Amino acid sequence: MPSSILETFNTFTSQPTGIDPFTWGHLIFSALILSAGYFLRRVVVAGLLALLSRLASQTQTQADDLLLEAIRVPARTAVVILSILWAVVVLPIEHFPMFERIFYALFRMSIIVLVCWTAMRSIRVLTYLMRGAMSIKEKIIDDRLMPFVEQILKIVIVLIGFVMVLQEFGYDPSGLIAGLGLGGLAFALAAKDTLSNFFGSMMILTDKPFQVNDYIEFNGIEGTVEMIGFRSTHVRLLDKSIVQIPNGMLASDPVRNFSRRDRRRIFFTVGITYECTTAMMKAAISSIEDIISGTPRVHQDVVVVRFSKFADSALEITVHCYAATTTWAEWLEIQEGIMLAIYERFGQLEIPFAYPAMTVHMAQENASDKEREQKSMRFLESMNIRTLHEPRVTDGQPPAPENVTPEERFQAMDPRP
Repeated sequence: MPSSILETFNTFTSQPTGIDPFTWGHLIFSALILSAGYFLRRVVVAGLLALLSRLASQTQTQADDLLLEAIRVPARTAVVILSILWAVVVLPIEHFPMFERIFYALFRMSIIVLVCWTAMRSIRVLTYLMRGAMSIKEKIIDDRLMPFVEQILKIVIVLIGFVMVLQEFGYDPSGLIAGLGLGGLAFALAAKDTLSNFFGSMMILTDKPFQVNDYIEFNGIEGTVEMIGFRSTHVRLLDKSIVQIPNGMLASDPVRNFSRRDRRRIFFTVGITYECTTAMMKAAISSIEDIISGTPRVHQDVVVVRFSKFADSALEITVHCYAATTTWAEWLEIQEGIMLAIYERFGQLEIPFAYPAMTVHMAQENASDKEREQKSMRFLESMNIRTLHEPRVTDGQPPAPENVTPEERFQAMDPRP
């Protein structure tokens, strides 16, 4: 009985279908392969992916989850394509050369499309790994840059796939690539400024000389960064107006970022009158140092208070220190507190502040003037100086003759052997 059934089945499968040279056995075997492929896709591949997903969910990284999500649909599609290939290969398609060439060309093209599709879906895994690597190096890539990187990678993959498909159809892509190169050169020359701003934005987003909400200064423009685009950066000035600065200029010229400071500088001068004595000057300097040392929000590592200049109408004291804040309003408050304390302390010590003034002395010679002149003459004689800027003569050394040149005089008075 079984042998008769097998003989009947063999007889049936060897019978032609009416489409030479196909038999019913070819069609049945091809249908069984397609059914096995469907079962493999729905059960085996789906179960294997589900098992891998459960294993990936137990890991700390999301890279494996993203990778499984990227290959889930392409893996099922690959099973379908391979099933169709096997189902067609078992058929006697060698009797149809044209169909055979077209089928294998379409198969190779489908493999190219499948690989490119899988690569495009896997870009998210690459960008995730890039974010992780940059975070380890403390160089976080801006979230607005990553979508752009993804789009660039997708365009590159599509172009590679397109060139490979052209090769499958027998076209030489070298001419097309050369034409694209010439077209790209012409486009680059025509859009030089646009490309400069574009690559400038790439440098700003990767190097991060400033970020949104940073207070910067560029070529005399000061304000807060509100938006960093791919062409320009928007800066809001103190008068609340908006200035658009091309990113190409920002990437090539120096940019001063005030928000990156850990402190703000306090620098001003205090002028007191020429009637003040040296004791009053020393008291003024000590008072300012005491005030700054008693201010809690001032860094005490760099405090400079020095008598620095004989100005036209004042004896100037330079004050230099750093406020322990980066906020402009708090810096003004700290500086105001120091200045008010100086104003109050000088009032208590009766140290007069200077202001632009001019004192007119009437030309009248008196005894005090002659005394001052004689005092100066005695000083010059004690130093043995007869000519200004003349080298000093040490004790016991005779002065140089007066009827010689300055060079000879300096040589004669040189104490070196």
